Amino acid sequence: SRTLSIDPVKPDKHQSLKATRNSGSATAGAVKSMAEMAPQKLAVKSTSDDPGAEPAPDELGGCTGCCVMCCFGCLTCCGCRDVICRKLIFFPPSPPFYKIGEDEAKKDIVLHRIPLPLLPQTEDLSEEDLKNMTPATLQPSLKVRSVKLKTALNSEIMACHITHPKATDTVLYSHGNATDVGMQSYAVETLVLACRVNVLFYDYTGYGYSANPGKPSPKHIGADIQAAYDYLVKEAAIPSNRIIIYGQSLGSVPSCILASKHRVKGMVIHAGLASAIRVLKPSINKSPWFDLFRNSDVIKEAKCPVFIIHGTEDMAVPFSNGKLLYQNAPRKISPWWVKGAHHNDIEMNFARQYYVRLSAAFREFSMIEKEAADKDDAKAAPEDEKKETAIISSQPVKTSL
Repeated sequence: SRTLSIDPVKPDKHQSLKATRNSGSATAGAVKSMAEMAPQKLAVKSTSDDPGAEPAPDELGGCTGCCVMCCFGCLTCCGCRDVICRKLIFFPPSPPFYKIGEDEAKKDIVLHRIPLPLLPQTEDLSEEDLKNMTPATLQPSLKVRSVKLKTALNSEIMACHITHPKATDTVLYSHGNATDVGMQSYAVETLVLACRVNVLFYDYTGYGYSANPGKPSPKHIGADIQAAYDYLVKEAAIPSNRIIIYGQSLGSVPSCILASKHRVKGMVIHAGLASAIRVLKPSINKSPWFDLFRNSDVIKEAKCPVFIIHGTEDMAVPFSNGKLLYQNAPRKISPWWVKGAHHNDIEMNFARQYYVRLSAAFREFSMIEKEAADKDDAKAAPEDEKKETAIISSQPVKTSL
């Protein structure tokens, strides 16, 4: 029998490590062909049709479901919700899969990670693994900057900014649960090379070296992504129409929050949850008042086009969550329902299609942004003509005798 888990977004760490190792291998070799494919015009078929996946079973069925939901509601009334979330929802790797040091010459923060060939086979790091951490060495064409960012809730979070020499867009990447900047760094490096984009990825409060001050909580993750966005716009001087938000699993929560507040180029939701309760009980039609992470409601306010990726066999975050997010997004492009995919294996088992689809989505975001700009110019043109006519008519007419 399956053990009931109240954790809506905790992935299989072993699967995450497998994906990390595969992403690193792609960085070394296979990514070359992906990068060559990215600029090509690709005929991507519409995948908005329902692939016919069976509805996911409710984890919270019958009396068990009623008891669990009533208990959670009562604990919320008692002011214990944040404590419950930290214990049952957030799972930061401990110890972190990276260290931070300083470049004495440049006075910069340096990310130390475990070299790909030495990555452990399990999520538990040994003393030897910690000793093996060395300054991150990326592909020669890429540059990386590690920074600490202050949030509005007075927390300090760790972030890394990898840039590609030919990139025009920047992805603001929010990772899933039970992972951190160090574990994600190889996958992000592959994304940068394959899609020719810059990527800023960061740790939530309570994860990695973003641990002090502050502990993971629903209120912190919104402040965390806002700090990352402010860094891109204010310090890195990147226009908002060059920023693409990317949220995977738990990362869909801060991504939807940010998209509801700022007009960016686009948003990718990868294996995102519709809400915390819907992960455990997909069949509910309306969120109870104590529900958390209500992406299905927040996404209705998204100020950008949305691209949804979800595996039809995802048991951690049932496929119905992705379909509801797609249904509620006001502006969207055709989703990618990955037939046969689970929660953490899309980048690993569908790698070629994954980077092709992302590149196509990024180009479609560009086309949508250009069309919007052309419409704005067309609206502005008559106004400019009126102003010019008014100026000419207000000037005195000179006549010669």
